[in-house]
Amino acid sequence: MQWSDWPPLDEALMPGYEAWRNGRLQEAQLFFQKKAEEQPDSADIWRGLGNVAWTRKDFNAALIHFNTALRLEPWSPMHWGNMGLIRRDLGQPEAAIAAFRVALGFDSRYAPALNEWGNVLFDIGRYEEALPLYDVSLAIDNNRAVVYHNKGVCLRQLGRSPEAVLCFKAALALDPEYRYSREELRRLQTNVHVR
Repeated sequence: MQWSDWPPLDEALMPGYEAWRNGRLQEAQLFFQKKAEEQPDSADIWRGLGNVAWTRKDFNAALIHFNTALRLEPWSPMHWGNMGLIRRDLGQPEAAIAAFRVALGFDSRYAPALNEWGNVLFDIGRYEEALPLYDVSLAIDNNRAVVYHNKGVCLRQLGRSPEAVLCFKAALALDPEYRYSREELRRLQTNVHVR
């Protein structure tokens, strides 16, 4: 299963999401701001504004927008996942983990929250604890190159280079253009002579 919950429920909002996904941030922001004036009770509009701010690394603005989306749809694991992401970026690992726990409480199979929880643990050096979260995320959804990559980086950090190589190769099998895994693989194969 491929997690593709980014599209909004209201198809009229797709132009803003497509602009954001294609890096046209000013266009996306103006689109969502106009829509917010017309439909201030649409969580997907506020999520769109949060996505734009997050992409710009304006984490305080993203927190405000994602929090507004969450207040409108407090049962959404995606909104809780976004809160976890922004808390991670704000250097608040415990708050991030708490948000991912809530997301998983609403949907225990919400693979993105497991992956991001693993990333938070990785950030604070708890590699052994991060690894099983990547594994569970992949057991639910094994079609996301980023999760294989994250697991590979974690394995490399733990000194398990042959397993890391397999993860980077799996990421590249899903996305041959995934440059981060290509760089990791090149470095490991050059430095460790792993094939």
